[in-house]
Amino acid sequence: SLVVVFAFIPSLVWAATHTKKSGFDGAVLVHVPAGEFIMGSKKGDADERPLRRVSISAFWIDQTEVPASRFSVFVSRTGYITGAEKKGWAWVWDTKLRKGKGGWRKVRGASWDQPLGRGAVWRQMPDQAVSQVNWSDAEAYCTWAGRRLPSEAEWEYAARGGDRRTYPWGEEDDSGRANLKGGNDGFPGVSPVGQFLNGASPFGVLGMSGNVWEWVSDRYSSKAYRKMSQKDPFGPAKGSTRVVRGASWGSPLKWATTHN
Repeated sequence: SLVVVFAFIPSLVWAATHTKKSGFDGAVLVHVPAGEFIMGSKKGDADERPLRRVSISAFWIDQTEVPASRFSVFVSRTGYITGAEKKGWAWVWDTKLRKGKGGWRKVRGASWDQPLGRGAVWRQMPDQAVSQVNWSDAEAYCTWAGRRLPSEAEWEYAARGGDRRTYPWGEEDDSGRANLKGGNDGFPGVSPVGQFLNGASPFGVLGMSGNVWEWVSDRYSSKAYRKMSQKDPFGPAKGSTRVVRGASWGSPLKWATTHN
């Protein structure tokens, strides 16, 4: 349930510069040039196989996750009501459950505005990555901002580049380069965006591992990698489940790979 919005914009809209600030919502966008990479992994789950050489057209990606403060502007200007607000509750991690091992608990009043429940408002940490948003919420924000969610292939290419690296920063098993479980990073939960500069991807994108899971546009299928096209692939046309990538603040390092 702790999932962030990543907004992308086609390269044809901007000149070929490394970064550009959106004139609409102030987001800094990073240019990802066209290229090829090997998508998937032999070490990952079965749905990450077979490995495929994929060609990606150039595109732009937000340099960081969307902060709650920016999402609040979207809500205030549009009157948008998120899925969690409509339901009246959301899942929140409770460290006291399961004899201290922790577990998910339904919390009334939890939403993007109060991500841990009533009283825990985002304004206590304005630059924290927005959370408690579902796929439709993320899509609505991107549409409002004049951008879109990435495909799963675009997300993976932006995270790992063309050298098949295991993590956005390379091969080093270092949980301190992202907001992850056991990383001793100073953030017991969601962190502000742009905190882990030494965890940047090859293109300079931040926060692609850890902090909050990130929605992509694709629907999920366990056989998607077998059927995807070689050029700018998208997921299956049908299916009720959407794909998330990137792991979260409560995830172990092994979940924070570029291919998982």
